[in-house]
Amino acid sequence: MINLSFQKQQCHLTLEQGLEEYHAFLKANGKKQLIDAPGSTVIRDHDATHVIFGLDTSLEEESLLDSWVFSGTEWKLKQLLAYNKLPELKDLNKAFWKDPGYLKLGMVVIRAIPLKLKIWKRAKQMKKKWPFASPDYLLAKRICDLREEYGINILTPEERSTIKPLQWTGSINKNINDKKT
Repeated sequence: MINLSFQKQQCHLTLEQGLEEYHAFLKANGKKQLIDAPGSTVIRDHDATHVIFGLDTSLEEESLLDSWVFSGTEWKLKQLLAYNKLPELKDLNKAFWKDPGYLKLGMVVIRAIPLKLKIWKRAKQMKKKWPFASPDYLLAKRICDLREEYGINILTPEERSTIKPLQWTGSINKNINDKKT
């Protein structure tokens, strides 16, 4: 299991530091970090949802993140479409036809339903929705303070470990950050 600082409810890093840790995690695992086009923050905003909701980039946790985004953030369709129109994501979606395949991806979503329901319940209990388009001033605030302000209660490591990860060619080595507890 991945153990990143921002995956702890009481993470004292700032959101900006959490993003730096998230990006370092991607780099350490040989994953390409997407860069925002000039004048855009859609990639940063998506990455901030990974940090604020305490989820990594496994297919299972990406699926859980979708539940957080749809039920726990203020979003506009054009923001989500802008992210999905990125050329890198289009290429990834095309590659999914072969590996791991959409049947296996569908099974990932089905197996995650109990946790998705837990997320939807927690999202309803939030004090206010997280802004998908995160204002710059939030970057300087501590993650634990932001979670308190918004009423975000992330999944615990034990809850996240209940789903069996799908192994495919894009899988991340889950042991790389086990030393970070």
